[in-house]
Amino acid sequence: MTAISSLSATQPLVVAKVAANTPVAGAAVDTASRAASPSSIVMLGQDTSVTDALTYNARGSLGGGDVPPAWEYTQQDKVSLNMTGNFSSSSTASRFQGLGATLLNQLAQTGKGISQSVIRTSTGKALEPAELAAAQAKLHSNAADNSISLTLKTASGKTVQLTLSTQDNGLAVQAQVSGGDLSDDELVALGKMADGFQSAIDGLTAKPPQLKLDALTQFDPKAFSSVDLSTRIMLDEKNVQTLELHADADGRSVRMSGADGDLNLSVDLKNAAVLGDSNQQAKALKSYMSQIEAARKRGDGDPQLLSMFEDVFTSLHSHYSATRVSTAPQTVSSIELTDTDHSMLTGLADFSASVSEKSEFANPARPSELDSFTYNLSQSTQSKGRDQSNRSIVQDQQSNLVASYHKPLYAGQKLELSRDPTTQNYLYYQINDQASSTTSIGYDKGALVNATVTQAASQSTRISKYVMGKLESDTHTPVSASKTQNFLSVLNQALQQDKEAKLGRGVSWLKETLAGIQDKVMLQSNPAQLNG
Repeated sequence: MTAISSLSATQPLVVAKVAANTPVAGAAVDTASRAASPSSIVMLGQDTSVTDALTYNARGSLGGGDVPPAWEYTQQDKVSLNMTGNFSSSSTASRFQGLGATLLNQLAQTGKGISQSVIRTSTGKALEPAELAAAQAKLHSNAADNSISLTLKTASGKTVQLTLSTQDNGLAVQAQVSGGDLSDDELVALGKMADGFQSAIDGLTAKPPQLKLDALTQFDPKAFSSVDLSTRIMLDEKNVQTLELHADADGRSVRMSGADGDLNLSVDLKNAAVLGDSNQQAKALKSYMSQIEAARKRGDGDPQLLSMFEDVFTSLHSHYSATRVSTAPQTVSSIELTDTDHSMLTGLADFSASVSEKSEFANPARPSELDSFTYNLSQSTQSKGRDQSNRSIVQDQQSNLVASYHKPLYAGQKLELSRDPTTQNYLYYQINDQASSTTSIGYDKGALVNATVTQAASQSTRISKYVMGKLESDTHTPVSASKTQNFLSVLNQALQQDKEAKLGRGVSWLKETLAGIQDKVMLQSNPAQLNG
């Protein structure tokens, strides 16, 4: 009889699980051979050829040896390779690094749907088939902690949907096409959106987040009829950042909610007649950016939130020509607007925009004193009349700022409000501002009979001063101004000079006159500027 030598302390017992076969896309699983395989192997000593080894030491406790991640499919495509490199990272930004572009490019190159996921167990044991299937389904659903979904509808009626999702123990992607196979031209147009999709992902997952949405609103209108982006990013245990973007021929919109606050913008593209040229639009955007920045300073708004608001405002008002012509009913009639008409308009599409910070109870001693910031901005244009010679146009711009905040009594002091009266030394600001600019244009029997711009602005500032918790002063300062500018005679004179110049008599100053008027129609929120 052969003797069996005793186990030494330096030769641990190795229990190795035979890993379940991971399915390969399109391949059948050999159930017969799998059933014949042993569920475990017990060996004396160590065998480094055995994978997924769980090693017990001399005391009988489990040593090192992690269970490898479980893949949905074992395939060496570019998407899977990208996921392999990213999965070792824990941050959402690193998990999604380059993955959106890779997913979209692979779909554009093959035209075939893609589904892949990788999951790491947190228990030290391989997941049972039912557990693995449930984990994969959760990753591919809206239940994942972090998800980004891009949906494109083609002009031919097909739908393309791409999703990326991740949480602590998993990473997943999907790309699906419904309604038929994509044409070669559609695949090419799809590939051109890869970098823009990745840029949006990189911005949304950055710290702090950035809104880089320009490329998604500049889709090829010959290939696609609409683009939708839906995202959910877990910022921390208490805060989630969500974003919804929609762009089509009729308009563009963005809704975002996050830890700092909310923003909501929509642009109406149905009224193509009101759009100016690129120079006019650039001037208008610059003017609106200055108005937003002035509101941020006056209302002590959060710089990061207002920066994102400015980025979205600019993105949604850029490259109007990239969108196909809308077939929806127009607010402004199809009557062609003249250069004179355009000079008295902003040149931008009608819009509605708002941004608001999450209110904060900043003073424990006076809970009613909130730190808050809400800013609204809008433009609407209406047209009436039966024909080109008899019509009127009214364009209205509006803004409203409501804010409140605490400041120390003296610059440079640190404000740390508590119930202790010695900390109750501060100024409490309450701001309420309104501004408007209304342009009116009218024609009667072909003659220009009305060309006016009415602007108004009001600012209300209330400052409460507290020293050692006692109110020392409470001042309220209202300021307002308004003015109406009538450009009728100036325009008629310039139009007459232009006619004579075309007949060889004199020089036309019409172009310069129109350019000068446009600078005077923009919204102005500072009453002092209207008095100047």
